[in-house]
Amino acid sequence: MLEKITIKGFRKYKEQMLDNLGHINFIMGSNNVGKTSILESVYSWACGQNIIPFMNVPVSRGRYSRIQTPYWIMEEILSVFNDKSKLPFEMSFEGVWNGETVKFEHTVYPSDLLTSYDSSYKKMNEQIVPSTNEAPPVNNGLQLLLSGMQIQQPVLLAKWKIADTNSAQEYDVTSPFGAASNVRPYVIAKYVDVLAHTAITENIQIYGSLKREGILEEVVSNMQSIFPEISGIDMIPYPDGSQAPISIKKPDGTALPIYAYGDGVQRWFYILGAIELYKNSIICIDEIDVGIHPEAQEVFCSNLIKYAKRNNVQLFITTHNIEFLDHFLAVLDSDKLNGDDIRVITMRDNGEALQVRTLDASEAHTLRKEYNLEVR
Repeated sequence: MLEKITIKGFRKYKEQMLDNLGHINFIMGSNNVGKTSILESVYSWACGQNIIPFMNVPVSRGRYSRIQTPYWIMEEILSVFNDKSKLPFEMSFEGVWNGETVKFEHTVYPSDLLTSYDSSYKKMNEQIVPSTNEAPPVNNGLQLLLSGMQIQQPVLLAKWKIADTNSAQEYDVTSPFGAASNVRPYVIAKYVDVLAHTAITENIQIYGSLKREGILEEVVSNMQSIFPEISGIDMIPYPDGSQAPISIKKPDGTALPIYAYGDGVQRWFYILGAIELYKNSIICIDEIDVGIHPEAQEVFCSNLIKYAKRNNVQLFITTHNIEFLDHFLAVLDSDKLNGDDIRVITMRDNGEALQVRTLDASEAHTLRKEYNLEVR
């Protein structure tokens, strides 16, 4: 389990430390206080020296592989660094994992594309690398083949190094997407944003995992207590044999694809299914309450706790919804569950510094129930 994390140079955090982390961690605070950046920092640390998930989530929030404009990607790279005044750009993530301290340091040398984006960097030219190379020679036959085609040569955006205490991995970050890595992440991690449930392929993976492990009916039964119109979940191929998205079966025998239902149904299946799919991992969930109606929240939270503990998944969760947190704490109370490994982390920016307070579940429940403490 991740017990502590120290963030340096990432987004708004010059240096920030969170310790006394639990198995389930709620991160509360106002807009733009840095809640999502905490989730991204935890995910970045878990990525270790593997740049692929790091570029896809914290840097571009799922856009990198689809963006073909070099300046756009360069701007997103710039946005993750707290100090943009000196080169090379630097940041680090240090975590204590099951008692062992593990630190990953990122050092980034941008290409000369940066100087045309922002001329103020020209004075630091010795810290900048060329963005283009000469294209390799081609034979006449290949040249003829390519003559009617527009070939886009990769543009180098940055030389990126990720180092731990024992080794370093170096990457060329390019546009179009070109970085590759066979390095395993330090810890298996999953990032769930408010649109993650729309990923049809991953929903099929979740369905397959639940089916193979014999717990699909358990998930359906839990959902039926809130959504009585669901009689089952299936994956029915199209008439030509091609793969179809998973479908919700209705009591009258008809079926509709899951994406025809509201976000509440989709997120319920996706989040709880992801906890089953990504066992022994860290899962970061942004705005967990989105789409989950207040009447459904206690049942959802009860399942969230059960699935996370059963699969040894550490959760980091953000929400603005105080009602959702109250429902979560009420489940602990009504089910007499041990909340010693659950934390509520409140973040407030007083204009001079970020104030962070960590409460365990029993503290948070008492303060909410007896004093109506505002923890957002």
